[in-house]
Amino acid sequence: MANKIPDLIFRLYDPIRYSFNKKKEDYIIFSPTVGSKSQLNDGGRITFEIHSLSNWLLLSDAYFRCDFKIKDGTQNQVPQTNTTLENNFFPSLFSEMVLEAGSNPIETIKHPGKFDTMLKTVLYPTDFDSVSGWIPDVGDGSVLKEPVRNLANEADLARVRVVAQNTIERVARAANHGFEKRVLQYNNIVENNRWGNYVNWKLYPLFGLLEHRKVSIGLPYKIHLQREINDDKIFFGENGSDAKLEITNLQLFIPVITPSI
Repeated sequence: MANKIPDLIFRLYDPIRYSFNKKKEDYIIFSPTVGSKSQLNDGGRITFEIHSLSNWLLLSDAYFRCDFKIKDGTQNQVPQTNTTLENNFFPSLFSEMVLEAGSNPIETIKHPGKFDTMLKTVLYPTDFDSVSGWIPDVGDGSVLKEPVRNLANEADLARVRVVAQNTIERVARAANHGFEKRVLQYNNIVENNRWGNYVNWKLYPLFGLLEHRKVSIGLPYKIHLQREINDDKIFFGENGSDAKLEITNLQLFIPVITPSI
Protein backbone atom coordinates (compact mmCIF):
# COMPACT_ATOMS: atom_id res chain seq x y z
CA MET A 1 0.00 0.00 0.00
CA ALA A 2 2.85 2.37 0.77
CA ASN A 3 4.10 2.28 -2.83
CA LYS A 4 0.70 2.54 -4.46
CA ILE A 5 0.17 5.65 -6.60
CA PRO A 6 -2.92 7.49 -5.28
CA ASP A 7 -5.83 8.46 -7.46
CA LEU A 8 -5.22 11.83 -9.15
CA ILE A 9 -8.15 13.42 -7.33
CA PHE A 10 -6.17 13.04 -4.09
CA ARG A 11 -3.01 14.61 -5.45
CA LEU A 12 -3.75 18.05 -4.09
CA TYR A 13 -0.44 19.62 -4.98
CA ASP A 14 1.52 18.88 -8.12
CA PRO A 15 4.28 21.49 -8.47
CA ILE A 16 5.00 22.94 -11.88
CA ARG A 17 8.54 22.20 -13.02
CA TYR A 18 10.43 24.70 -15.14
CA SER A 19 13.59 24.04 -17.08
CA PHE A 20 14.75 27.37 -18.49
CA ASN A 21 18.06 29.08 -19.00
CA LYS A 22 18.59 32.76 -18.27
CA LYS A 23 18.40 34.70 -21.52
CA LYS A 24 18.72 38.26 -20.22
CA GLU A 25 18.91 40.18 -16.96
CA ASP A 26 17.72 43.74 -16.47
CA TYR A 27 16.55 45.89 -13.55
CA ILE A 28 13.19 47.28 -12.60
CA ILE A 29 13.28 50.33 -10.32
CA PHE A 30 10.83 51.09 -7.52
CA SER A 31 10.45 54.34 -5.58
CA PRO A 32 8.83 54.85 -2.16
CA THR A 33 5.07 55.18 -2.13
CA VAL A 34 3.84 58.74 -2.48
CA GLY A 35 2.72 58.97 1.12
CA SER A 36 6.00 57.73 2.58
CA LYS A 37 8.62 59.49 0.45
CA SER A 38 8.48 62.54 2.70
CA GLN A 39 9.78 60.42 5.59
CA LEU A 40 13.27 60.09 4.09
CA ASN A 41 14.66 62.92 6.20
CA ASP A 42 11.88 63.46 8.74
CA GLY A 43 11.60 60.01 10.29
CA GLY A 44 8.75 57.53 9.91
CA ARG A 45 7.79 54.51 7.82
CA ILE A 46 8.98 54.32 4.21
CA THR A 47 7.21 51.73 2.05
CA PHE A 48 8.14 50.12 -1.26
CA GLU A 49 5.35 48.23 -3.05
CA ILE A 50 6.50 45.68 -5.61
CA HIS A 51 3.62 44.87 -7.94
CA SER A 52 5.32 43.47 -11.01
CA LEU A 53 3.35 40.26 -11.25
CA SER A 54 4.23 39.34 -14.84
CA ASN A 55 8.02 39.53 -14.38
CA TRP A 56 10.49 36.98 -13.07
CA LEU A 57 12.05 38.82 -10.11
CA LEU A 58 15.33 37.84 -8.45
CA LEU A 59 14.87 39.49 -5.08
CA SER A 60 18.02 37.92 -3.64
CA ASP A 61 20.12 40.26 -5.83
CA ALA A 62 18.04 43.38 -5.17
CA TYR A 63 19.59 46.49 -3.65
CA PHE A 64 18.68 49.95 -2.41
CA ARG A 65 20.44 52.86 -4.08
CA CYS A 66 20.70 55.73 -1.61
CA ASP A 67 21.88 59.13 -2.87
CA PHE A 68 22.89 61.50 -0.11
CA LYS A 69 24.69 64.67 0.91
CA ILE A 70 26.64 65.45 4.05
CA LYS A 71 26.32 68.84 5.73
CA ASP A 72 27.48 70.31 9.00
CA GLY A 73 25.28 71.75 11.72
CA THR A 74 24.85 75.11 9.97
CA GLN A 75 23.54 73.40 6.81
CA ASN A 76 25.80 75.66 4.73
CA GLN A 77 29.44 75.00 5.52
CA VAL A 78 31.12 71.87 4.26
CA PRO A 79 32.23 69.39 6.94
CA GLN A 80 35.89 68.85 7.70
CA THR A 81 37.78 66.05 6.00
CA ASN A 82 38.26 64.26 9.33
CA THR A 83 34.54 63.47 9.64
CA THR A 84 32.65 61.01 7.47
CA LEU A 85 30.04 58.27 7.65
CA GLU A 86 30.50 55.06 9.58
CA ASN A 87 31.20 51.77 7.85
CA ASN A 88 27.95 50.14 6.65
CA PHE A 89 25.95 53.19 7.73
CA PHE A 90 22.90 52.60 5.49
CA PRO A 91 21.00 49.94 7.51
CA SER A 92 21.68 51.98 10.66
CA LEU A 93 19.43 54.71 9.24
CA PHE A 94 16.47 52.52 10.19
CA SER A 95 15.24 51.05 13.46
CA GLU A 96 13.28 48.30 11.70
CA MET A 97 13.00 46.60 8.31
CA VAL A 98 10.05 44.42 7.30
CA LEU A 99 9.71 42.16 4.25
CA GLU A 100 6.19 41.13 3.22
CA ALA A 101 5.21 38.54 0.61
CA GLY A 102 1.59 38.68 -0.48
CA SER A 103 -0.02 40.31 2.53
CA ASN A 104 2.00 38.42 5.14
CA PRO A 105 5.09 39.67 7.01
CA ILE A 106 7.91 37.22 6.30
CA GLU A 107 10.78 38.85 8.18
CA THR A 108 10.83 41.68 10.72
CA ILE A 109 14.31 42.84 11.71
CA LYS A 110 14.88 45.20 14.62
CA HIS A 111 18.12 47.20 14.71
CA PRO A 112 19.11 46.14 11.17
CA GLY A 113 22.38 48.08 11.29
CA LYS A 114 23.79 45.96 14.11
CA PHE A 115 22.71 42.63 12.65
CA ASP A 116 23.78 43.45 9.10
CA THR A 117 27.23 44.51 10.29
CA MET A 118 27.64 41.31 12.30
CA LEU A 119 26.64 39.17 9.32
CA LYS A 120 28.95 40.96 6.91
CA THR A 121 31.86 40.83 9.35
CA VAL A 122 31.63 37.04 9.13
CA LEU A 123 30.57 36.58 5.51
CA TYR A 124 32.30 39.33 3.54
CA PRO A 125 35.97 39.63 2.55
CA THR A 126 37.86 42.78 3.47
CA ASP A 127 37.95 43.90 -0.17
CA PHE A 128 34.18 43.69 -0.71
CA ASP A 129 32.75 46.18 -3.20
CA SER A 130 32.96 49.55 -1.44
CA VAL A 131 29.98 50.93 -3.38
CA SER A 132 27.84 48.80 -1.07
CA GLY A 133 28.97 50.93 1.87
CA TRP A 134 31.12 48.17 3.35
CA ILE A 135 34.40 50.00 4.04
CA PRO A 136 35.49 48.84 7.51
CA ASP A 137 38.00 50.60 9.71
CA VAL A 138 41.45 49.05 9.81
CA GLY A 139 44.64 49.47 11.82
CA ASP A 140 43.93 51.13 15.15
CA GLY A 141 40.58 52.50 13.92
CA SER A 142 41.54 56.09 14.67
CA VAL A 143 40.60 59.32 12.88
CA LEU A 144 43.23 60.70 10.52
CA LYS A 145 44.44 63.96 12.00
CA GLU A 146 45.59 65.61 8.81
CA PRO A 147 45.31 64.09 5.33
CA VAL A 148 48.51 64.84 3.45
CA ARG A 149 46.57 65.83 0.33
CA ASN A 150 45.36 69.01 2.09
CA LEU A 151 48.83 70.56 2.26
CA ALA A 152 48.77 73.72 0.16
CA ASN A 153 51.62 74.60 -2.20
CA GLU A 154 52.25 77.87 -0.35
CA ALA A 155 52.26 76.26 3.12
CA ASP A 156 54.85 77.68 5.50
CA LEU A 157 57.49 75.62 7.29
CA ALA A 158 55.47 75.27 10.51
CA ARG A 159 52.55 73.87 8.56
CA VAL A 160 54.78 71.38 6.75
CA ARG A 161 56.19 70.18 10.09
CA VAL A 162 52.70 69.58 11.52
CA VAL A 163 51.60 67.57 8.50
CA ALA A 164 54.86 65.62 8.45
CA GLN A 165 54.55 64.72 12.14
CA ASN A 166 50.96 63.56 11.72
CA THR A 167 51.97 61.49 8.70
CA ILE A 168 54.74 59.81 10.69
CA GLU A 169 52.28 59.01 13.48
CA ARG A 170 49.79 57.50 11.05
CA VAL A 171 52.37 55.29 9.36
CA ALA A 172 53.79 54.18 12.70
CA ARG A 173 50.43 53.04 14.05
CA ALA A 174 49.10 51.39 10.85
CA ALA A 175 46.79 54.17 9.70
CA ASN A 176 43.05 53.66 9.37
CA HIS A 177 42.87 53.36 5.59
CA GLY A 178 39.20 52.39 5.80
CA PHE A 179 38.35 55.79 7.27
CA GLU A 180 40.45 57.57 4.65
CA LYS A 181 38.74 55.65 1.86
CA ARG A 182 35.30 56.61 3.18
CA VAL A 183 36.34 60.27 3.31
CA LEU A 184 37.46 60.12 -0.31
CA GLN A 185 34.33 58.30 -1.44
CA TYR A 186 31.62 60.12 0.54
CA ASN A 187 32.93 63.64 1.09
CA ASN A 188 32.80 64.86 -2.49
CA ILE A 189 31.63 68.33 -3.51
CA VAL A 190 28.69 67.96 -5.88
CA GLU A 191 26.91 71.32 -5.87
CA ASN A 192 26.58 74.51 -3.82
CA ASN A 193 29.45 73.49 -1.52
CA ARG A 194 27.62 70.32 -0.48
CA TRP A 195 29.15 66.88 -0.22
CA GLY A 196 27.51 63.84 -1.72
CA ASN A 197 27.67 60.36 -3.10
CA TYR A 198 25.66 57.13 -3.08
CA VAL A 199 25.71 53.55 -1.85
CA ASN A 200 24.11 50.39 -3.25
CA TRP A 201 23.04 48.34 -0.22
CA LYS A 202 22.00 44.74 -0.94
CA LEU A 203 19.06 43.12 0.84
CA TYR A 204 21.02 39.91 1.33
CA PRO A 205 22.44 38.72 3.74
CA LEU A 206 20.27 40.65 6.22
CA PHE A 207 17.05 39.06 4.93
CA GLY A 208 17.65 35.36 5.44
CA LEU A 209 14.81 34.35 3.11
CA LEU A 210 16.87 35.61 0.19
CA GLU A 211 19.59 33.06 0.86
CA HIS A 212 17.56 30.81 -1.44
CA ARG A 213 18.54 32.41 -4.74
CA LYS A 214 15.34 31.75 -6.69
CA VAL A 215 13.17 33.83 -8.99
CA SER A 216 9.53 34.53 -8.20
CA ILE A 217 6.62 35.46 -10.43
CA GLY A 218 3.09 36.58 -9.65
CA LEU A 219 3.82 37.35 -5.99
CA PRO A 220 3.57 40.95 -4.73
CA TYR A 221 6.06 42.16 -2.11
CA LYS A 222 6.33 45.09 0.25
CA ILE A 223 9.35 46.38 2.10
CA HIS A 224 8.91 48.75 5.04
CA LEU A 225 11.79 50.82 6.42
CA GLN A 226 11.32 52.64 9.73
CA ARG A 227 13.50 55.74 9.33
CA GLU A 228 15.33 56.92 12.41
CA ILE A 229 17.02 60.33 12.58
CA ASN A 230 20.27 59.42 14.31
CA ASP A 231 23.06 61.56 12.87
CA ASP A 232 24.99 61.25 16.14
CA LYS A 233 25.35 57.48 15.56
CA ILE A 234 26.16 57.22 11.85
CA PHE A 235 29.12 59.62 11.65
CA PHE A 236 32.71 58.94 12.63
CA GLY A 237 35.28 61.65 13.22
CA GLU A 238 36.43 64.50 15.41
CA ASN A 239 33.36 66.66 14.83
CA GLY A 240 30.86 63.90 14.12
CA SER A 241 28.16 65.45 16.30
CA ASP A 242 27.88 68.42 13.90
CA ALA A 243 27.46 66.40 10.72
CA LYS A 244 24.05 65.90 9.13
CA LEU A 245 22.93 63.41 6.49
CA GLU A 246 20.41 64.38 3.83
CA ILE A 247 18.96 61.61 1.66
CA THR A 248 18.28 63.07 -1.77
CA ASN A 249 16.89 59.90 -3.35
CA LEU A 250 16.16 56.30 -2.38
CA GLN A 251 15.20 53.62 -4.91
CA LEU A 252 14.94 49.84 -4.95
CA PHE A 253 16.58 48.01 -7.87
CA ILE A 254 15.38 44.44 -8.51
CA PRO A 255 16.81 42.20 -11.27
CA VAL A 256 14.26 41.07 -13.85
CA ILE A 257 15.16 37.77 -15.48
CA THR A 258 14.06 36.86 -19.00
CA PRO A 259 14.01 33.07 -19.37
CA SER A 260 14.84 31.34 -22.64
CA ILE A 261 11.33 30.00 -23.23
